[in-house]
Amino acid sequence: MNRRQALHTMMGALGLVSATQVFGASAFLSGALPTAVQPVLAEPEVALLSDLGETILPSTEDSPGAKAAGIGAFMQAMVSGYYTPEEQQVFLRGLADLQQRSQAQFNTDAGSLTPDQRAQLLLALEQDSDADYYRMIKQLTLWGYFASEVGAKQALRFAPIPGRHEGDVKIDPGTKAWANLLP
Repeated sequence: MNRRQALHTMMGALGLVSATQVFGASAFLSGALPTAVQPVLAEPEVALLSDLGETILPSTEDSPGAKAAGIGAFMQAMVSGYYTPEEQQVFLRGLADLQQRSQAQFNTDAGSLTPDQRAQLLLALEQDSDADYYRMIKQLTLWGYFASEVGAKQALRFAPIPGRHEGDVKIDPGTKAWANLLP
């Protein structure tokens, strides 16, 4: 490449950068607009996931549970928007398996289980090495709860402006961990 070609290329790149400032970058991204994400889970499944999340992370006297953090809606968003089609199928087959286990063990729909029955069902799934979907549900519950405002501000110690760095701090047993919410 000679100097004339280099200058021509640089001026073209500079013109493109300037054009995005004048017209906005959306003028160049007309074919890349996001499409609406279709929900993968039905409303009864979202309600069931909320109940399962509340069983995994129940409310205590000083912090609300996973249901208060909107864990069912969080799982809907993650499974629908970020899981691959294969992961979605594992998740959906898992919910069907959960329904079958509920029918076999308690003779009722999983959405109608009492909190104690849900706890028994989840304890059995915890022991089952083939229940990958249960690990998905548990991970999403923990992630969604502690990333939510409810989890960060009430279950953890929230530091909106952390202040100075103190590298060696004495931590007493029972002290809550720190959380920072992303904007």
